[in-house]
Formats: sequence, structure tokens, C-alpha cells
Amino acid sequence: MNYNSKNFKEFYSIISDMDKHPAVQEMKKYRQHCDTSCYDHCLSVAYYCYCICKKLHLDTKSMARAAFVHDLFLYNWRVRQPGREGLHAFTHARTSYEKASNIFNFNKKEKDIILKHMWPVTPIPPKYIESYILTLVDKYSALEETYTYYSKKFCTKKIYKFASFILPILFIHIP
Repeated sequence: MNYNSKNFKEFYSIISDMDKHPAVQEMKKYRQHCDTSCYDHCLSVAYYCYCICKKLHLDTKSMARAAFVHDLFLYNWRVRQPGREGLHAFTHARTSYEKASNIFNFNKKEKDIILKHMWPVTPIPPKYIESYILTLVDKYSALEETYTYYSKKFCTKKIYKFASFILPILFIHIP
């Protein structure tokens, strides 16, 4: 992500007030996917969603704001939380919205974007195209963060370094 780009500066001007809030900064304490913090995940997802919406002439402001706090659940989801019912995948969108809406005011679209970002895991489909965009970018980002983590982990082991050299040779067709 190029933090000096014109797009990023425009994006950040929309979320800068939210970024200063202690609850948003607290997201840095919690891991989302592998070694990516909730904060970094949300910042990245929100920026890419903003860029897509800008390109499609959609509501960039609602998208940036909602996507930036779509995972503001503030707990370690890998550990069972006392008093929390249900699996994280099914409940964290509601938890994130409730926490975020106690801090920030959201319009109807922003509410839908946050609450429906886990569709189709959550049964009610999104109402807005921006909500679908967050759903897709969030899933892509989760896959990318997980792939990056494990590819770095496997590439550091000697056997995998050896395999990455030998396996391509096996597939070379020699006439």
C-alpha cells in the first residue's frame, strides 16, 4: 500500500478522525489472520474497498468509514470469550457494529456494510453494492494474509527450499 499516493491521502482524510479513537488503536493488539493485526487488516481492506468504489463511482465515504471498523470486535477470537454465544464468524459483525456505533454515527448504508460483511455466513444478504464489495475484498484479504504468512513460513525450511528447486526440474519436458 502506497501511503503517499493521492488515493491514500484522500482515503485517510475520510477516516482520520476515526483512526485517532483509542478503540480503533486498540485493534492493533489483536491478531486477525495469522500475524496481521485487526487494525492492519481493516486499514488495508478499507483502502482497497475505497479504491474500488472510487473507480465505480460509488459511495467512497460510507465505504471507507464502515470498512475501517468492520472488525472492531476487540477480543482474541481464537480463545472462547466468557459470556459470548456463538462462533466468531457468525457473531463478530454484530459485535463490531455495536462497538463502533457506540463511538461513531453511521448512516443506513454504513450499518449494512458492517453488519453484512460476513455474508453468506450470515443469512441476510447485503442491501448495497458497497456491502458486497466489502464482503469480497474481506475474503480476498483473509486469503492473501494467510497465504503470505504460510508461504513465508514454509520457504524458510530447507526441505521446501530444496523442493522449490527440484520440483520444477521434474516437469521440464526433454524431447
